[in-house]
Amino acid sequence: MYEDVAVELTKEFIRMESFSVEGKQKIIAFMYHKIKEETDAEVQIVDGHTENLYLIAHHKNGEGYHLLLQGHLDTVSLDGVQDPLNPIEKDGEIYGRGSCDMKAGSASNYAAFKYACDHQVKGDVYLMYSTDEETYAQQTVSAFERGLLPSCDIGIISEPTNQTLMVAQKGNAWIEVEFIGKSAHSSMPELGENAIYMASAFIQAFQKYTEEKFKRNSHPLLGEAKMNVGAIEAGKQANSVPANCRIVIDKRYLPNETINDFQEEIDIVAKRLKDTYPVFRYQTNILVDCTPMEIDSSSEKFLQLKALLEKALDRKLEVDVFGGWGEGGTLAKYATDTLYFGPGNSIYAHTDEERVGIEAIKEVTSGIIAIVKSKCV
Repeated sequence: MYEDVAVELTKEFIRMESFSVEGKQKIIAFMYHKIKEETDAEVQIVDGHTENLYLIAHHKNGEGYHLLLQGHLDTVSLDGVQDPLNPIEKDGEIYGRGSCDMKAGSASNYAAFKYACDHQVKGDVYLMYSTDEETYAQQTVSAFERGLLPSCDIGIISEPTNQTLMVAQKGNAWIEVEFIGKSAHSSMPELGENAIYMASAFIQAFQKYTEEKFKRNSHPLLGEAKMNVGAIEAGKQANSVPANCRIVIDKRYLPNETINDFQEEIDIVAKRLKDTYPVFRYQTNILVDCTPMEIDSSSEKFLQLKALLEKALDRKLEVDVFGGWGEGGTLAKYATDTLYFGPGNSIYAHTDEERVGIEAIKEVTSGIIAIVKSKCV
């Protein structure tokens, strides 16, 4: 029954565009009314008249386990997808924008939440839907900071994991570095200080330094941290020495690191350059800091959950790491151990052939309900 609820809700979600602000408002309103009509849970839309709206529902029935089912309803653009809002069934799969990332997983989360409400399980079960995971990923931060979500015993995010358990992910941070020079006419460059030259010297030195450091500090599951200079802006015309140059560095950092390590790496390289390049000047600005996460896969908590899922699904589950960034990093930041467990293969996410298996949706729904049955008693 609940598995079928998840499959049908996946189709309903696909029919609703949720890339635009208007689309996000409509899909959140749809879920608000659905939860109101189908459960006795407390439910609220937060910041509903803004582009940063999200939904939180809460089933409470006495003291006990705190479980958070979290997902996002926003998608990337519909561009390139033929009939993106039509949930076409073909060979046991459902096609459409967001089917894989992560409307199917969000539907599984709702079905498990509905089970908790229908059976009046004990403990606290929270359901949260964000609408900015594909962009700024700050709504889940907001929910914790405003006290709308507590730290929970476990958080389950049903991103597409191909029905494996994913226990760790890198963080994702962006730091802007601005190099400050002095303008002059190109016929007399010696009267200026070329900020592009400063940036060039820094980028080469920073790449060398981080490559060596990252090799020394590899993580047993996630491997090395990664760095990329992904944006650069400078100069207005060729006959002027540029006084400013701005770059943005993307770092995928490890669970034993923080944004402070990233900042320190920049400062170390800059100091070395300043020792041999006296006019070298720079300033930094943190643009994004999406934290990493890791749940100890040898811990009793994890092994119990894994055994529960394996018994419910009657098969062994693989343990892996999440390749990109998801909101598990935010949950971990607020003392909530997180598992990624969802339907669909991430290789289809954001593609023009996005799809998810129907049996995968059912299996994930069954697995999450098994956790509800076992823990919320």
